[in-house]
Amino acid sequence: MRKYDIFGKKISQVKFIYLLIVIFLLAIAGYFGVINLQESRLYELEQQERLIQRQINQLLSTEQPITYQTIDELLPYLPTTFDQYVVSTELLEARNAASFQSISNYAVSYNTQVASPFTATMPAQLKYVRISMNITVTEPAKLLDFIEALYAHDRLYYIQQFNVTMTTDGAIAQLVIFTFYHDIPSNT
Repeated sequence: MRKYDIFGKKISQVKFIYLLIVIFLLAIAGYFGVINLQESRLYELEQQERLIQRQINQLLSTEQPITYQTIDELLPYLPTTFDQYVVSTELLEARNAASFQSISNYAVSYNTQVASPFTATMPAQLKYVRISMNITVTEPAKLLDFIEALYAHDRLYYIQQFNVTMTTDGAIAQLVIFTFYHDIPSNT
C-alpha cells in the first residue's frame, strides 16, 4: 500500500479506521435507539390492550335488566292491517341477507283466518297470520342467518315450527311463522 499520494502528501491510514469506528458506533446507537422506540410503543399498546380488555370484561359482567312488555302495551305499535306485500318483501330481504348460494325451492303461503298459536288468552283485537314456508338450500348453516335477519325487522314474528331435513345437496327447511296485527274495528 502506498504511503504518499500523487501530490507527495503522506496518506494516513488511521483516519479511515476512525471513520469506520464512528460509523460502526452510530449504527449500534441507531439499532438500540430503534429497539428502545419499538419497546416503548409495544408497552403503550399493551397498556391500551389491557384497558380495552378491562372495559370489555366490565361490560360483560354487568347484566342489563331485561324488561318484557305485555301484549296490551304492544298493541298500539302493531300494524292495523295485514299487508301481504310488505311481509313478503321482508321475507325476501331476510332471504337475501342470509346470502344463500343456491335456493332451488322457495314457497310461501299465507293464511289470515287462523287461531292464536298461544295457550294464554290474548286480546280480541289481536289478529294472527300464519305463514308456511318451504325452502331448499345448499347451505343449512345460513338458515339461522335467515331467522336473525327476519327478527331484525320491526314487525313481530313468532316461529312456531322450524324443521330442517338434511339432504346430500343441502337441506330442506319447513317453517311455520306467525305475525300479528291490531284489528281496529271501524266505526261506520
